[in-house]
Amino acid sequence: MKFRPFFALMGLAAMCVASSLQAQCNSCGGCSSCGTVATSGCSSCGGNGAAGMAGNGSACGCGVSYTTKTVMVPQYVSETQTVTVTEMKQETRQRTVNVVKSVPSTETRTRTITKMVPRQETKTQEYTEMVPSVTQETYTVQVPVTTQVDQEYTVSVPKMETIEVPYTVSVPYTEVQQQEYTVNVPVTEMIEQSYTVCVPYTEMIEQSYVVNVPYTETVTRNYNVQVPHTETVEQSYQVRVPYQETVTATRNVCQRIPVTSYRTVSRDMGSYQTEQVQVPCGTSHSAGHAHGGRRLGGRLCGGCRASTCGSCGGCSSCGSCNSGCDSCGGGAAGGCAPAMTTVCRRVWVPNVVTEQVPYTSYTTQTVQQPYTYTVNKCRVETRTRSVNVTRYTTETQSREVAVQRCRQETKVRQVPVTRMRQETRTRQVPVTKCVQETRTRDITVTKCRQEERTRQQQVCKMVQETRTRKVNQTTCTSEERTRDVTTMVPTTKTREYTVTVCEPVSEEQEYQVTVYNQVTEEKTEDYTVCVPVQVQKEVQVQKCVMVAQEVTVPVSNGCGGAVSACGGSAGCASAGCASAGCGGCGAAVSSGCGCR
Repeated sequence: MKFRPFFALMGLAAMCVASSLQAQCNSCGGCSSCGTVATSGCSSCGGNGAAGMAGNGSACGCGVSYTTKTVMVPQYVSETQTVTVTEMKQETRQRTVNVVKSVPSTETRTRTITKMVPRQETKTQEYTEMVPSVTQETYTVQVPVTTQVDQEYTVSVPKMETIEVPYTVSVPYTEVQQQEYTVNVPVTEMIEQSYTVCVPYTEMIEQSYVVNVPYTETVTRNYNVQVPHTETVEQSYQVRVPYQETVTATRNVCQRIPVTSYRTVSRDMGSYQTEQVQVPCGTSHSAGHAHGGRRLGGRLCGGCRASTCGSCGGCSSCGSCNSGCDSCGGGAAGGCAPAMTTVCRRVWVPNVVTEQVPYTSYTTQTVQQPYTYTVNKCRVETRTRSVNVTRYTTETQSREVAVQRCRQETKVRQVPVTRMRQETRTRQVPVTKCVQETRTRDITVTKCRQEERTRQQQVCKMVQETRTRKVNQTTCTSEERTRDVTTMVPTTKTREYTVTVCEPVSEEQEYQVTVYNQVTEEKTEDYTVCVPVQVQKEVQVQKCVMVAQEVTVPVSNGCGGAVSACGGSAGCASAGCASAGCGGCGAAVSSGCGCR
């Protein structure tokens, strides 16, 4: 498939040579002395054709001859080659590793704790007590009076009746009918379609454009300046003058009472231990194709190497290493089988110890305590002061300013413009048309017929009845009554109360601390490694060889140069090809009319 363009180019070259020779023979058609063109052509540059070459050239002419040529054509063949493949073989080895263990040890340490020691204090307090005072008061109340009266009301009494109600039902039935339907049968036709294409061409045109040329001009401009001046004015301001005021209030005082309790504490006295676990090797196609194997934790676990995939290149060019892959599965047939490896990991082994620990808690007791405090308040006073005020006066001044301005100039330039000309072309376009056909099929149609039926139905009707009932009617009567009103009168009294004050006391306390010391031990463990092994395998390889093939190609017979030389101003009709220096229609002479 890759060499089809080569034969196409050879055929195109043969057609061009044939057309050139035919054109030269057409120009040579004016050689009346050479006669007409023979069917056999000129066989050689200096000899005659099949009919011979006469003195007047009556049987020789120009034409295209073909010859057989042997060319080498590439062709792929399959052959068996022996290649060396690297396979990974698992081996068990031993190594010594350092294992770190945590050994617990108990130490006694000392810490300073602070305790709150309660102390009783007696204080005197003046307080205001509200003493009740009783007085009599006359007031008016509304006393309700209830009486029984007759009331008529209307009720709706339900009454059931049975009536006959007609109704219509639809009874379905099925029948078979013939139905005509139309289908569209597609038909493809080739039609000739004219289309227009735009062919671009470029031409140079003159274009006028305007440019702005900058220049500087000095002008006089006026501007305003704010000139400051200071004035002294009287200003009123307000200040807040502080003063103190004594206020009496009541506050809640919390007393702390120590309580000793016990609680259960769980401590984890465990340690880290090292264990061995079998895990499968992971598979990575990128690592396997690039480095010849799958990699897990720094170890090769088999796979495909680029250098052992055959003579055609790496694994990717051989079809994911179809021709040279290891036993772990480089990607050809069965995929990668999981390989196991031994890893070490540290695991925390718990050891929970439960013990009773005493602790001291404090219970809070709230007591009402009056106290006197001082409140800082402020009164507003108005005062006067002299302040300096800066005012501004506007003055107009002038200055010289350089102004940048532009003048417009018109220039001409040559601009390439790409324009399009339209050309009409023709192409064959497949058009699919649909032809309608009428067909018949049997379909099942479900229809319904109407039937009149009757049924018994219970109907509830409401009948109005008038009844009488006794209802309570309440009216209110005004009465005057007397009641005692209690009024609270404030009275100042004195009382003593006891306050518990907690004072902090520091003391030394011993406590136990568990310290873990790291101890390193040597341990022997088994681990598995993958060792590369060279293996000889036979693989099928595609090889490109050159095969000889005979092809027919056109060649020039040498008549084109002679005819072109004879077709000058002398002409073959007046003097003949021999007199003009052409030894014949196919002969080679010193004047250049012969073979090329």
